[in-house]
Amino acid sequence: MLPELQRRLALQSVQQTCKTITETGLAWAGTQDKFQRNARQIVSVKNAHLFEEAVTNGKGVLLLSMHLGNWEWLTSYLPQRCELMGLYKMAKMPGLEKAMLKARLSCGVQLVSSNREGVETFIQHYVDKKACIIVPDQEPSNKSGVWSEFFGVPALTPKFIHALIHKNPEGIVLNSYMKRVAGGFEMVFEAVEPDIYSDDIQVSTRAMNVGFEKCIRQVPSQYQWEYKRFKKNKEGFYKGL
Repeated sequence: MLPELQRRLALQSVQQTCKTITETGLAWAGTQDKFQRNARQIVSVKNAHLFEEAVTNGKGVLLLSMHLGNWEWLTSYLPQRCELMGLYKMAKMPGLEKAMLKARLSCGVQLVSSNREGVETFIQHYVDKKACIIVPDQEPSNKSGVWSEFFGVPALTPKFIHALIHKNPEGIVLNSYMKRVAGGFEMVFEAVEPDIYSDDIQVSTRAMNVGFEKCIRQVPSQYQWEYKRFKKNKEGFYKGL
């Protein structure tokens, strides 16, 4: 990428991150009236048929979201249309944890934390052919991840999605995100790369990252590049890009 384009993207990325921060109060409003207002801010839905067909299929649907746009608005759309369970990572600040849980639970999504009991509950929900949502574009521990390229950079990528898919081979996996557009947000569903269903974990995790890359390229400034995605590398420390 040319230096001028990099500078422009960096500026746009900071601006979009600021929007995400200022939207938090709206996203976590916590009252039914305000959640309905948030739902009205979803001005369009792209590829709604993919989601509707997956839910109607009744074999289970796994939604892979990412830190793109503002994924909090997904909870203004999805829980009203399926029995949705989400897996989340506990916040380090107790006060933040309490506010976050109260707000997200108010919208109707079932939430379980990423401890052993929560993970088991989440897996069973998908095995029972229900709807699950997870945001796996995060850096796992060395033990829980494999190295897979993400935008040309080796990045630790969670093994969990590969394992989860094979717990319910009949389930349908979709990428999903909430993109900022004029007047509000566009809910986007995208088909995953077919290789994500591979038995080979390296092939599967690379396919997941490729699918994310395709989504992010639609609106690169709205991706949270600062989200520690490249914190580690194979040499054990961050070298920069």
